[in-house]
Amino acid sequence: MHGPTLHPHPKGTLVSTTMRHPMVPAVPPRFVEDIYTPEEIDILFGIVRRGGPWRLIAAQHFSSAEEYMAVSGPKNRDLDRKLELSDLLTPTFRGYFGNYGIPLEGAAHELCYNRKLLDMIKDMHGAKYAAPNSYLFNVRAPAHSYDAGHFDSPSWRGMNKFNTPIWLSSVMAKSGLFEQWELRSGQVIALFYDSDVDGGFTYWPEGPDRPPARFAAPFRNSGLVTHNEKMFHRGEASGPRHKRSIPGLQLDSTIAGAGDDQWVIRNADEEIARYHDSEMRFLFHYGAYVFEDLADAKRYFEHTDDLTLDTALRMLSDDLRRRGVQFDESSHPMHDSEFVKILTRTYDMAPGSYPADAPLDLIGAV
Repeated sequence: MHGPTLHPHPKGTLVSTTMRHPMVPAVPPRFVEDIYTPEEIDILFGIVRRGGPWRLIAAQHFSSAEEYMAVSGPKNRDLDRKLELSDLLTPTFRGYFGNYGIPLEGAAHELCYNRKLLDMIKDMHGAKYAAPNSYLFNVRAPAHSYDAGHFDSPSWRGMNKFNTPIWLSSVMAKSGLFEQWELRSGQVIALFYDSDVDGGFTYWPEGPDRPPARFAAPFRNSGLVTHNEKMFHRGEASGPRHKRSIPGLQLDSTIAGAGDDQWVIRNADEEIARYHDSEMRFLFHYGAYVFEDLADAKRYFEHTDDLTLDTALRMLSDDLRRRGVQFDESSHPMHDSEFVKILTRTYDMAPGSYPADAPLDLIGAV
């Protein structure tokens, strides 16, 4: 059995996460194997290889280093050094099989409503109903991992990843102010990385101030059933170590399949890197919302108790004042980098320890 590797926690050194904010999953992740049939794997990889080009994850979700840091936490770096978003880029690209609860690729239609995956997520929560949410994939070339640990973008009734920036969703979750609107969720994550050179999955099942655990590579159509919107986790560095830095990687770089077993990263028409399948790490990420009963589902779908952006920003501002945090009122708080910095610092929460076999890469040290 491919089980997690646990790491001892020094007694008396940390305060329980749940005393300040419950960023703890409903249950710890469960390792699963043979997630997809061979026919399903052919469908999924066919879409990934023949589609594209695919954009960087960072390009799809962030416009500044401050927004990235609000999601991924501190980087054990020189705090006097101002980071740019380009400093944080790794060659990790993303596309979607489905989104908004609907298939975006015709060939993946049945998979978007996969009963096996939905039942796994329902069973994790003991819920009666489940509704597909997003179905995405990551294509990752050899890469360092500057991610100090993050959690997936959470959702609330009325506010979710489709209408709320990820940085704001992360701040809201860490604030602990919005639990009454929380949408419970779950994910089935399938990994394909046929190597034991790094490439594992680190997670903090008892909160970021408790010791981590990890699932080590290789992964062959295996992965986990997990509650990643309430659990800090990170994909570890992967691929041949001497190929993990890509000179010229920029925010608008893309990747696409080439032939039967090659992947090419380009800046516009210029090829800047090329890799073989064996050097790549692939992730298929299926997500669904769960509902305790029909009344719970109706409250979501009929929008009878939605959280709004104005309410969320007012509650955050009120909480800053209660904490004695000084800030200037902004007419455009969503685009005020100083306000983003203040929120990020006020609700700062990130892992403080890492497995010895999967250390955090330091920016500027590799």
